[in-house]
Amino acid sequence: MTLLRLISWPYACKHRLRSLLTTVGIALGVGIFAGMHAVGASVLSALNITIDRIAGKTQLQVTAGEAGFPEEVLERVQSVPVVAAAAPVIEAVVQSGLKQEGSLLIIGVDMTGDRSLREYDLEDGDQDIVDDSLSPTR
Repeated sequence: MTLLRLISWPYACKHRLRSLLTTVGIALGVGIFAGMHAVGASVLSALNITIDRIAGKTQLQVTAGEAGFPEEVLERVQSVPVVAAAAPVIEAVVQSGLKQEGSLLIIGVDMTGDRSLREYDLEDGDQDIVDDSLSPTR
């Protein structure tokens, strides 16, 4: 406390503008650091949510490259006793056809068959039921 009264306080009084700018700079630096930390955490959380929505809560992924595999393979995987749920996903990388634009990743999922793997945030309560248009029991 004595050093503050004898050294720091007289210096701060003598150089008011410099002391004010230093204090503002420190406060601004701490504020920016806290903001960047919050933004980084938010981006990481959004990335995790996006990965969960695309991949689902999968523990195993069976792939066969761009050619894919027959539907019988899916039925065989679903019939294994330790497999709780299995759902097909179709992924394709296509060119957009627009000048100076990149490729598009198109993902096709069966929204009626993979509710145990993915969560869908549907805006309206009436949309919670997704009818299976391919089901013969309509």
